[in-house]
Amino acid sequence: MLSKTDASAAAFAVAAVVFFLIGGLLTTVVPPLVDKTWGKPFENSDPSKGPIGKLEPYTDLERKGRDIYVREGCWYCHTQQTRTLLADTKRSGWRGVDAPISTPDEFVYDSPHMFGTKRTGPDLSRVGGKYDAQWHKTHFRNPRDLVPGSIMPPFPWIAENPEEFDAMVAYLQKLGRAKDWRPDHDYEH
Repeated sequence: MLSKTDASAAAFAVAAVVFFLIGGLLTTVVPPLVDKTWGKPFENSDPSKGPIGKLEPYTDLERKGRDIYVREGCWYCHTQQTRTLLADTKRSGWRGVDAPISTPDEFVYDSPHMFGTKRTGPDLSRVGGKYDAQWHKTHFRNPRDLVPGSIMPPFPWIAENPEEFDAMVAYLQKLGRAKDWRPDHDYEH
């Protein structure tokens, strides 16, 4: 009797591993093989106007800002992906317009990807253009001056260093601006 249990347990373990591997292949390997747009940058188009905006590689200033974002650990608390949840599209929206969900073609120039998983702070995937440089300067100096109850620590060394501040703002202003979804069509920056 005991030998049947041992044999069944081993068979179950093998089957579980096989199903896990099949699931992994179907969710990570097959999609990019089937959908070739994943490796191409997002491009807005209007049939009457042709291309009206597209995702461009980071400029040197934006790349430096992204490096600061990584260095300071901003991605630990801020995600950069609008999920398919209604709450996400509303929260990341702008002037009453829901934000579009994030798609793989928006991240082709990101390495490493800064999706994040912990939403301690707000998602930043569509933050570009929502706030001006003065707002960001005040926010980096002391976030609670603009957002009462914020648990974000101050980053005065960024606010007081013109090179780092300009780079960080350039990076933040780029986030979510490639897609033409806002009511004032400010996808360019």
